[in-house]
Amino acid sequence: MTSLVLSTSTHTLTFHPSSCAEPGGTIDTPFYILEPKAKVPNVTPTGSPVQPAATTLTVHDTISIDEDVIDSDRMILKLQDQDIGSIPKSDVTYLAEFVLAWRSALAALEEQVHVNQISSFEDPLSSDYVTSRLILEKDSFIEEKTVQIRLITWNLHGEVIGEDLRPLLFGSSVLSDSGELEDLGIFFVALQEADPLTPTTLSANQVTIARWANQVLECLGESYILSASSELLGMVLLMFTHKELASQITQLEISSAGTGVLGYWGNKGAVCIRFMLGESDLAGIAGVEIAVANMHLSSGISPQAIERRRWEMSELDKRLKLPVFNGKLFRKQRNGGKNRKELLYQNGDLLDELDERVLDASSEDDMVAAAADAVDVKKIKENGMAKEYEAGPPAIPTAGGSDKAATISTTASTTATTAATVNTDHVGPEKDINSIVFILGDLNYRLAMDRSDISQLVAKKDYDALLFWDQLRNEIKEGSVLIGFQEGPISFQPTYKYDIGTNVFDTSEKARVPAYTDRILYTTYPSLAQLDYETFMHYISSDHKPVAATFELRTMLLDADKRAQIVKRLLHDLDVRENESRPKVEVEKTDVLCSDMTVLSTVHQTVKLKNCGNTQVAWEIEIIDGSLIEVETPEGVLPPGATQIVRVSFNVPPNVTHISEIFILRIINRQDYFISINGNVLPSCFGASLEDMIRKPSGARHGFLAPQSAPQLNIPREIWKCVDFLSTRITREIFRRPGDETVGELVRNWLDNGDDFDSIVLDSLAKDGNKGTHSVAEQFIQLLELVNGGVIPEKVYDIITQGDDGVQSIFEAMPRVNVNTLIYIASFLREVKRVVIDFDLILEIFDKVLVRIPKTGKNKSRQKKKRMEFLKGFIG
Repeated sequence: MTSLVLSTSTHTLTFHPSSCAEPGGTIDTPFYILEPKAKVPNVTPTGSPVQPAATTLTVHDTISIDEDVIDSDRMILKLQDQDIGSIPKSDVTYLAEFVLAWRSALAALEEQVHVNQISSFEDPLSSDYVTSRLILEKDSFIEEKTVQIRLITWNLHGEVIGEDLRPLLFGSSVLSDSGELEDLGIFFVALQEADPLTPTTLSANQVTIARWANQVLECLGESYILSASSELLGMVLLMFTHKELASQITQLEISSAGTGVLGYWGNKGAVCIRFMLGESDLAGIAGVEIAVANMHLSSGISPQAIERRRWEMSELDKRLKLPVFNGKLFRKQRNGGKNRKELLYQNGDLLDELDERVLDASSEDDMVAAAADAVDVKKIKENGMAKEYEAGPPAIPTAGGSDKAATISTTASTTATTAATVNTDHVGPEKDINSIVFILGDLNYRLAMDRSDISQLVAKKDYDALLFWDQLRNEIKEGSVLIGFQEGPISFQPTYKYDIGTNVFDTSEKARVPAYTDRILYTTYPSLAQLDYETFMHYISSDHKPVAATFELRTMLLDADKRAQIVKRLLHDLDVRENESRPKVEVEKTDVLCSDMTVLSTVHQTVKLKNCGNTQVAWEIEIIDGSLIEVETPEGVLPPGATQIVRVSFNVPPNVTHISEIFILRIINRQDYFISINGNVLPSCFGASLEDMIRKPSGARHGFLAPQSAPQLNIPREIWKCVDFLSTRITREIFRRPGDETVGELVRNWLDNGDDFDSIVLDSLAKDGNKGTHSVAEQFIQLLELVNGGVIPEKVYDIITQGDDGVQSIFEAMPRVNVNTLIYIASFLREVKRVVIDFDLILEIFDKVLVRIPKTGKNKSRQKKKRMEFLKGFIG
């Protein structure tokens, strides 16, 4: 086959496919040549052009294509995730031909590797036997099930809700035919303005979050648990999962992004929860990736408000951790060349114009109004021309009759339904993407019509006519925001704004126009169906009405009990296949259960085998690569009638919740026994981040949510306990002598359980080499070393290498909890410095555990000297 040449903006890629690419056959390995488009030709000393090197194609040489975010008319080409330039979209036909040939060659290589692997599989009793058989029998423990997903959004207006939540949580579709709650379900509760918002509000109110979590769990019952929460100021997103479904949820992540005052404050923005449902590498099931984002966007009906919401969508698209899906949160607009700064500070530098009214405002509305006055948002430059916008909704066209609402109804009825459907010209061809994205919250889009007309249409329940003037539906229809998203039919009246305590639209002096501000949208998925979309008028505590939607998802899930039965049968089959003529060996147990293991502890287990035959038996232990298990005696010979105790041990690593290990007891030239060790690992502060530690003030084993009466911690309680104990027991040998393993495990349990140190027990060891103090010191060092992300994160390493000049800068670059922790430890080290003789040795110890060094070869002597200077300057 002839070579193919692809020219990008920065490189030339020449591909030479193989002459034979038939699956399973021998192929001539394809190769490629990647040449940068250098401004000066590369030549040899004799002046001849240097010939570019050819690279053999491997299965890792993948090609991907991304849209150019800077130039929408071009596409970015990546080889092994490395940018090799862009090409115009006009060349897409040739690009498709090139990529097809490339990927066909990759497929042939992968098939060849697969054939080689199969031909080398000879031993049916090898360690891969159970795995391969499980894959073949996966249909017997994988089955399609229905998962109901209930989403609820409610802007609370800072009010405490005392009403019964069960009608809101359950609705009509969440209950089974018998009136009972469906067994498998996931509930998402999205709140906005969960607490009164003031300029001094810097974080979400944990008391409010705990109250809502407890109220919802009380309604759902003992079968449900709180799986995750994500919060940002007044925005809260809670995820509740049925216990039987919880094990099917993996790779759970939370994220948030503020787009409010100055473009970053959290009074507006979004919080997100993302996870995989039903993923199983062992069974070869990809699962489905689900993301739920609770959004609270800027308010207003004006064109400027619409443009601001578009900008917010663009920021959330970049800053939220959403999966790849068929669509976008926004589409780039032709806005006269406005950049992010111009959209934030449209009529001058907002940082200079903002006065104290913004900071002193008593409510969010007052704050926004003060900021609006500062920038004079009624005069905005668009396309280089100053345009006046008179406040109030656009005029509604009429047909000359006196009944304007009737005219609107006639005009809108045939088009309102399609307003929520995306124009496929804006979306492009569907991709094979295994994800679902739900967007819900107070999106703040308005109805661009007179209030009197709205009231008439609401009275007639002509909601299609209202939705014809809905800004969000028109934005979606035009392809400006939420491209690829759908919304269920709306058969209820606007959810905003009501007089609190009533079902009457706003009668205040402002008399805000009613609107569908509270929405739930989603991306399509083949087995996803929406069952309902409803509001609840009887909730009158807020000026918004809550909105809920129920979805039914059919997906493949693993039945853990059936899988365990199959594994047990397969292991039994291995035993049965042993030839009766071979020596008989009895193994006392092949399934070893370890309950409530603790992080960093050493677990010891034994397996007893007995030779019940008439000939001696040689045996050995095979440890699978990457296993945690260590064996005391790896091999031996067992005479007839003799018994052997095999002792194994392993250290429990941090950041795991379950241990599942297998080793092989091999009877030489005979039979293999697969010995499994399984058990749960108790939660621990060792390996946790500082942020997680302060969110668990009662200890790692007592969950995230703090009691309502607990104060907000500035530093982790575990670090405070260690320093508080050691600060009164500083000796010249502190941190220089090892602790006792048994005492160390006792210290770790105290920290993880949230218990105080037993000073009597620890001090009683003073005569025995002061093991109590040295054990606490040793665990303190280990706790700091295992902090997830580090006390001084890798991202500020360059500041550290400035020496003592970087002390001031680090406060601005690190999270507050890291700064507080570092200051506290530095104060403690000042006390240590007064006692120990060679303080530099102590600094070397803390340099290793406090500073997270990048894995880029920066741990050199000059860098170490700079780090030591920094620590000395910081400690003083």
